Amino acid sequence: MVAAIAGCASAATHPAGSTPTPGPATPLTTPTAAAAITLAGCPRPVTRAALHVVHRFGFSPDDIAVDGSGRLWVSARTANQLVTLSADGSALEATTVTGGPEGVAVGGSGIYVAQQTLNAIEEITPQRHTVVTFPNRTANAGIDGISIGGTSQTLLVPDSPDGTLIEVSLVGPPNPQVMATHLGRPVSATVAPSGDIFIASESTPGLVVLTTSGSVRRIGGFTDLDEVVFYGGLLYVTELNRHDVVAVDPASGASVVLTSNLPAPQGLAVTASGILEIADATTDTLYSLPTCGVA
Repeated sequence: MVAAIAGCASAATHPAGSTPTPGPATPLTTPTAAAAITLAGCPRPVTRAALHVVHRFGFSPDDIAVDGSGRLWVSARTANQLVTLSADGSALEATTVTGGPEGVAVGGSGIYVAQQTLNAIEEITPQRHTVVTFPNRTANAGIDGISIGGTSQTLLVPDSPDGTLIEVSLVGPPNPQVMATHLGRPVSATVAPSGDIFIASESTPGLVVLTTSGSVRRIGGFTDLDEVVFYGGLLYVTELNRHDVVAVDPASGASVVLTSNLPAPQGLAVTASGILEIADATTDTLYSLPTCGVA
């Protein structure tokens, strides 16, 4: 079901009797910079008050993804909605997604959403259906964040209740494959151009890398992360316990704070031009901040 957005700062209008539907998604390619940026290229940290406000919601946003056209896809778990925004933050439309929509991923022509209550993945466009449902034999909350794998043909699913990373095929049967275990409560994953996969957890080990050779190595001393993205040689993570966004050197684990005083930085994505999009679930606001080395 697709519905007009309620509670957003602005919304597009549609002809009477028409039903707005999400436009086709453009494939999201891994952003790369001309040269790798180091932590020395990061600006001085700023507080939330200095961030650019992209959009204010009338409900609590959770996760966010950016498609190849620059459109923003924001989930709202408690409102059971997936909101589409233009690149400048103006509201386009909202799609009802039941089951506690959390993680969002854009791959090929498809939009995928993790339903936390159902512990399932639903494809929203172009053909709406359940991709896969995972058993949750624990008392823990279900799947949180999801992301596209090294190609647009697989989905990376941190199975939050079970502490594993699972790869799901988006071509033919889902055929889930466990890629890593003992990850605490993994909630986000991102792939670097090298093929290494970085996984963020809300508990120890915090942040790890799954290398192309299959080894797993902890990065830094993080203990309560919610998101991780890769851009231009650096990782960017949201820390729930410290209420900030941090740039991380994936080789050394060294890090610098970019912005602080975010009550609940639940969503993080990076645009093709190197702009971080940050969804805060307490202030009901989408903020933006340039990555290191980006003016």
